[in-house]
Amino acid sequence: MDELVNQDLIAPDKAPQGGSESDPLAVKAWLAHSATTVLPRGELLETFHGQHPRTLFVKSLKARSSVLDVGAGDGALSIFRRWPRPARQDLKIYAYSLEKGQNFDDYDGYELSDWNVQKPFADRTFDAIFCSHFVEHIADPVAFITWMASKLSENGRVYIEWPSAYALTSPSNQLLAEWGFSGLTGNYFDDDTHRDPLPDRGVLEATLRKLGFDINASGIVSMPLFEDELLAYSRHAGDRVALQFAYWLKTRWCQYLVATLG
Repeated sequence: MDELVNQDLIAPDKAPQGGSESDPLAVKAWLAHSATTVLPRGELLETFHGQHPRTLFVKSLKARSSVLDVGAGDGALSIFRRWPRPARQDLKIYAYSLEKGQNFDDYDGYELSDWNVQKPFADRTFDAIFCSHFVEHIADPVAFITWMASKLSENGRVYIEWPSAYALTSPSNQLLAEWGFSGLTGNYFDDDTHRDPLPDRGVLEATLRKLGFDINASGIVSMPLFEDELLAYSRHAGDRVALQFAYWLKTRWCQYLVATLG
């Protein structure tokens, strides 16, 4: 196990060369264009979230699974237990974060601490661990994955989502604000809590395999239909969250992986 906790394994993803995904002029033109939509507005958010990799992960867990939400933020995962369909009230979901989020009382339990000082839930294991936008904030993602393996039951599953290399070259918050789109998370380095280098997906996958995991799915969060759909919806409803999701999809900002402990 000691060989896994090796800083040489935390090699940076290289920023992509070429392409329009994060080219400032292309992104600016896309934000300003008249998006054509095909989905009914009333169904859009449910359809989008229902097809997102993170929601599919939760909805497809085995019956009565226990789930740990690491870096739980405001506690949005508790909402996805009941929405969109199918409702998964059979799941037991627990949160871990530095501070209590607004929806934490909807979890089956939660613990608060600084990851670098005290690890959570010392006395139990889980059937699944969900980790969205956490690994880019910690000093040693490899050590975190090793810890995850120790907290999973037999055939336990993990979902990890974090920024991709495209986020390194996407337009900055300052540039987006100049275009009239303030309040978005634009570029990886706009958040001073993000670690440099960006955790490399290949390194994380190699670490998981060494720990006995099978990689079930891995790649960029790509949902082309919803780029324009969410952009148009954000204009109609004044929904900044929908605009953020649209921007992340268009710029290929997020990556993810799903793995099962063999």
